Amino acid sequence: MGIKGKNDCVGDGWRAGQAVGLRLWLHPLDLAGPGGYIGGRRVKLGSVIKSKMLGVYIFRWLCELLEVVVLQYVCHVLVFITVLLGTRYYLGSHAHPLPPGPWGVPVLGYLPFLNKDIHIAFMNLARKFGSVYRLSFGNKMLVVLTDPKIIRDAFKREEFHARPSSALYDMFDGYGLVNTSGVTWRDQRRFLHERLRALGMKTTGPGREQMEVRIMSEVECLLQCLATGKGKAMEVGELLCNASTNVMCSLLMSVRFRPNNPNFLRFMELHDEGFKLFLKCDITSYLPVCKYFPSVNENFQKLIQSRDESGEMIRNIIKERRETFDPSHTGDILDCYLLEEHRAKEEGRVLFEGKDFDRQLVQVMADMFSAGEETVKTCLLWALVYLLRHPKVMHKVQDELDAVVGRSRMPILDDQQHLPYTEATLCEVLRRSTVVPLGTSHATTRDTTLGGYTIPKGATVIPLIYACHMDSQLWEDPERFEPARFIDAEGRVKKPEQFIPFGVGRRMCLGNVLARSELFLFFTSILHVFNLAKPEDEPLPSMEGNLATTYTPKPFKLSFIPREVSKIGNIDMQSHELRTAGL
Repeated sequence: MGIKGKNDCVGDGWRAGQAVGLRLWLHPLDLAGPGGYIGGRRVKLGSVIKSKMLGVYIFRWLCELLEVVVLQYVCHVLVFITVLLGTRYYLGSHAHPLPPGPWGVPVLGYLPFLNKDIHIAFMNLARKFGSVYRLSFGNKMLVVLTDPKIIRDAFKREEFHARPSSALYDMFDGYGLVNTSGVTWRDQRRFLHERLRALGMKTTGPGREQMEVRIMSEVECLLQCLATGKGKAMEVGELLCNASTNVMCSLLMSVRFRPNNPNFLRFMELHDEGFKLFLKCDITSYLPVCKYFPSVNENFQKLIQSRDESGEMIRNIIKERRETFDPSHTGDILDCYLLEEHRAKEEGRVLFEGKDFDRQLVQVMADMFSAGEETVKTCLLWALVYLLRHPKVMHKVQDELDAVVGRSRMPILDDQQHLPYTEATLCEVLRRSTVVPLGTSHATTRDTTLGGYTIPKGATVIPLIYACHMDSQLWEDPERFEPARFIDAEGRVKKPEQFIPFGVGRRMCLGNVLARSELFLFFTSILHVFNLAKPEDEPLPSMEGNLATTYTPKPFKLSFIPREVSKIGNIDMQSHELRTAGL
């Protein structure tokens, strides 16, 4: 076959090459003639033709094989180039391109390149790709925000209010408060915000004493437990956990757990186990196929069982309360919900878009308990770490307390505005520890733009609070623990816009007022009654923590040395009636 022109296919060229090669290969036979000599020997034409034809067939087979291999290679190269150009077109052809970010590996994305300190890795990526960047976690696109102005801009917009959807989050079936979106979330948040304010959860105004009484009743119990240590080295994680837990339980259900109560121990065991199982199953949010792995599926089943068992304990409390419920008296969040149920039945209204009332109530209680207990306990532990490492700060706080509060009473919430250095120290603890360094994940409900980039619908958006609190361009020497950075030239507390320990926007921490009040009263009361000291045979607590649901300090011990007191030893607080509910 000859070469016909420019439009001939690649195969025609190969076949033309085969013909030329065959002709050259048979050329010696042409010189030999019908019965001539080749290489000095007389050969018969038939045997020569047979051997030559066999060689022809082999040659043609090799040429065709080579043709197929080359064509496949060319096709693969063309496909690769097409995909590459298509990707570049998709990323760059929009009026607003997608955010930049690191490349990952197929299927896994950027997951293999992360270490245990994800928040630090994310901040390092921001130095390379900017304050808005993306990366892939399995089948999910994550958009990380590190600029506080951009975070504020995003979270005041409706399209950023959703929660990510995955097999793990879908197990809640749209119940509760933390993992819900849309109408249910808006209605529940508005309802709880109003009821919490009615129960005293506010920064100023009448009624705040209700919240203060609940907190101070646990402060008194904690101080008594610390005093029993008689200055010996002790770990206080469980004591702080019990104290913060009881504040939440008082607010939610007017119940109080006793430290050695078996139901309390089991409830907290389920609570801690649930957090650990949740983290183990979180891989399914990015690689759904992992749900079918035996070990992951086993953890999923354990997580469901843990949720159901702890939920049943809350259901029993709800059941007992219903039997004695008085619509004319609402003393906690549970009463508020039962009153709303009572009114809805009288008015013929449908609650929670037709969802099961008890299941929604149980999940709301569990959500608020988990969020409130873990955060306060962890912040107080970090406060103790920093004061042990910076005793001058501790003494300066104590001097201010002595000057403003005196030695004859305990600090109260109304003292807060008159204790700027104490308040600044708490702010610095919140900044330096950043117990929720990754913030709470949001998701976009539609395609939108942010910071000059396109954010696709369904993208998971991470507000990197750690970067807001530890960026050297926002804070001078951010690694240093320095409360004075929160005090202005006139001696008043200043909180810059990059200080967002409880988040921003409509989905910011609902209990931030309660958390701040707890931190202030526990922190000031401990320092007003005790000096903190490092035991002689114990090292200083580490500045490194462990990242799980929150960033918690590593276990440490300290001593609580009683200060000179006058009437502080007899703490006289109003009594607050608590139901035991079998606990």
